[in-house]
Amino acid sequence: MLAVVGALADLALAAGLGVLRATNSQVGERRAEGHLPTLALVIVLAAPGVAALLGVAIARPVLFGAAGFACFPLAVVSIAAVPIWLPAVLFLIAFVQASNTRPPAPLLGGIVLAGFTALLLVALRILITGNGQYTYSYPGGSEGGDYFLPSRATFCILIVIADLVLATALARLSPSPTRRSHDAASNTPERP
Repeated sequence: MLAVVGALADLALAAGLGVLRATNSQVGERRAEGHLPTLALVIVLAAPGVAALLGVAIARPVLFGAAGFACFPLAVVSIAAVPIWLPAVLFLIAFVQASNTRPPAPLLGGIVLAGFTALLLVALRILITGNGQYTYSYPGGSEGGDYFLPSRATFCILIVIADLVLATALARLSPSPTRRSHDAASNTPERP
C-alpha cells in the first residue's frame, strides 16, 4: 500500500511540475522548445512512480527500492522537485518491509537498484545538457536564453522507456514472492 501511495504522490508531483514549467516559461522558450522537453522532464520525474506501480503489478518489491533510490537525485531538477523525497521514503519503507519477509536475490537486486537509477540520471543529463540558444523579438523588446533541444528530449524519453522495460524484465527474473512462499509451503514435511 505504501508503494501505491508513493507512486501516486510521485505521479502527481511530476504532473504538477510539468504544468508549472509549461505555464511559467518564457514565450520564446516555449516556441523554441515545443512541448516535448516538458513532456520528457515529466516522464523522467514520473518514472520512479511507474516503476513502483509495475512492482506492485508483478509482485516484485525490488522495483520499490529502485524507485526509492532513483527519487533522491531527481530533486536536482529544481527546488520545486524536492518534495519527490517523500515518495522516495515511502518506496524505501515498502521495499524494506517486503525485503524482511522476501529478500530479493542480492546480485539481481543490486543490478536493478543501481541500474534503474543510473539510466534515469543518464536520461536526465542528456535532456538538460547541450542546450540551444533562442532569441525572441516582440513589440517593445526581445528575450533570449537557453532551451532544451527537442531531439535530446526524444532521446531522453526513449532511454526512460528502455530503463523501465529493462528494470521490469530484470525484476521478473527474480522468483515471485508468492511462488517462493508457495514452494516453501509445499516442501514442508507433513507432521504425523
